Amino acid sequence: MTEYELDADDAGDGGGPATDADAGPGDDPGTVGERLGLTVPDDHVAAFVAEAFEDPELDATWDEAVGEFVPADARDEWRELSMRNRVEEVLAAADGYDDRAVELLDGIPLDREAATADVEAAFDEAMRLRRNADAFRSAIADAHAAGRIDDEGLVAAVEGYGFETDAIAEREDLVEAVTERYGLDFRPYGGTLMDTDEGDGREAEEAW
Repeated sequence: MTEYELDADDAGDGGGPATDADAGPGDDPGTVGERLGLTVPDDHVAAFVAEAFEDPELDATWDEAVGEFVPADARDEWRELSMRNRVEEVLAAADGYDDRAVELLDGIPLDREAATADVEAAFDEAMRLRRNADAFRSAIADAHAAGRIDDEGLVAAVEGYGFETDAIAEREDLVEAVTERYGLDFRPYGGTLMDTDEGDGREAEEAW
């Protein structure tokens, strides 16, 4: 599969109405609930995953995400993919944004008296990458709500890709550290992939 680059100026459609689950014989939707560390009935796992991916404040749609993600010269190849594979590609892109955001945030020094121009530039770019990652995952929830991918296909895509929340948790810890040190403004995380631990006020990673 081609490694797509973000092309925010290239609008496009979702690549057709493919909705097949494309699940192999070894795929077990129930295992996603187990990896969540929660007891979720098998027939509710997909709805739970979609809700966890959704960030209502971003109002991201599948068509918008695909339009930004897939360049014009790769549209034919994109349309040949099953919907499950398309979701896996978008999950991979979101993880890539998170990894780059973590790298930038981790490189911001916390020992300066005030935020310098380079600190602010790195933070702004990390926030752009963070927004892209969250919007892409929210777009997957939109695809599920619109019937582009069914319950079985969504669970198979998440399970097949091996989605984890480690990078999101690390990203949010770093955002908190930088903003507390320099008083920078940012939009609080709007998804539900992490729960608030009432014991110490920190966001706790869910076990995927």
